[in-house]
Amino acid sequence: MAVELEAIDSQRCQAEKKEGSFMTLGPRKYIRCQNKPTWVAVDIRAGSFCGAMSLCDECKKVCEIQMPSAKYQPLI
Repeated sequence: MAVELEAIDSQRCQAEKKEGSFMTLGPRKYIRCQNKPTWVAVDIRAGSFCGAMSLCDECKKVCEIQMPSAKYQPLI
């Protein structure tokens, strides 16, 4: 089954973060980052394209740790 990819958003970072803090009681929902993106992360695995997303500087730092194989390009 083919997965439909979301287009890169040049107006808003596409990363999702857990709302609240680790001290929040009960399950925490994921919310989309509100920052303006400055980077595009491209994920390539085993020689094939997996996807791309726009990221702000803060989310790029997290993504670099979580996905070291991703390549980054400035968003123009």
